[in-house]
Formats: sequence, structure tokens, C-alpha cells
Amino acid sequence: MELIKLEQRPGCIKTTLQIIGEKWTALIIRDLSDQHQTFGNLEKNLIGISPRTLSQRLNKLEEEDIISKVLYCEHPPRFKYALTKKGSELKNVLMAMADWGDRYL
Repeated sequence: MELIKLEQRPGCIKTTLQIIGEKWTALIIRDLSDQHQTFGNLEKNLIGISPRTLSQRLNKLEEEDIISKVLYCEHPPRFKYALTKKGSELKNVLMAMADWGDRYL
């Protein structure tokens, strides 16, 4: 019965992990938590991520309404990425993960 206390409805943690559980995704959300970022800035900050992986993660986050993509230059098309309201609510999740990691680092 301990699961019920942790999850109000069975499957909530699984659903969250389906969105943020892939490698790099939580770090992308972290980097967008303070300000809008361009693809290039994200790629530079996330040392080791491939452009293809970053593009895939950004597309998935946009599909899930975690981030929004804002056009800031038309020719060539350039975008900035930002957290949506739904995405901003994940900050508490990431802060809890960071606190736990800091305790056991």
C-alpha cells in the first residue's frame, strides 16, 4: 500500500518518466528553467549531446506542451525555446532530484 501514498493514481510516475525520463531531457528542461535558449546555446551547454538527439528531445517536449518554440528570425528560420506553464511545473521535480543528488554525490 506504500505505492498509493507515493502515487495518488497508479501510473503517474510512469507517465512522468515517459516524458522526462529519456537521457538529456531533464537537463534540457533545467537549461530552459531560467531563460529562453536557442538550439545552439542548448547544444553548447549540453556537452556531448548530438544535434539529432537534441532536435528529437525538443520536438517531443514541444509535442507534450512542456516547451514552446518561438520564431525570432525569419531568414533563415531561427527559434528560441522556453518552458510552458506545464513545463515550469517540472522545476519542483528537478529541484527534488538535484537535492537528492547533492546529498548522495
